[in-house]
Amino acid sequence: MLIKLLNNKAFSLSELMIAALIFTFTFAGIILVFIRCIELSEMARHSSTATNACKNRIASIEDTAFDQILGTYNNTTFTATDINGIGKTYVTSLSTDVLQVTLVFCWKEKNGRVMGEDTNINGVLNAGEDANANGVLDSPVEMTTYVYDTT
Repeated sequence: MLIKLLNNKAFSLSELMIAALIFTFTFAGIILVFIRCIELSEMARHSSTATNACKNRIASIEDTAFDQILGTYNNTTFTATDINGIGKTYVTSLSTDVLQVTLVFCWKEKNGRVMGEDTNINGVLNAGEDANANGVLDSPVEMTTYVYDTT
């Protein structure tokens, strides 16, 4: 009977507490990674939505007569559904028959992070928003195209 008690192999309370502590930290790390992946997935979805909004805006510009593009679209804003953001259109006349059209879309994520320089999402470059001092809004979703007068 005495030999049986000495051969009893089990975990002590301190070993169990250390194992539980390691498991807790590991599980918390996995949960944080999972949450970050959800945020990145949402950011990618919003980026895709913003890109599609810019493409739709370019399509509407292409359907406009060349002589009306500058007056109709320069420094105008546009929005997209399912995203808390705003787009801005810049039209620059490079010559009598060439226009440069730049579209920028800024948005705000649910966690408060703003994608682009328009921190208050109003489509206007306010004081303190121009991080690179180029005089226009910048964003990860930014497209530039050229429109030629073919008439």
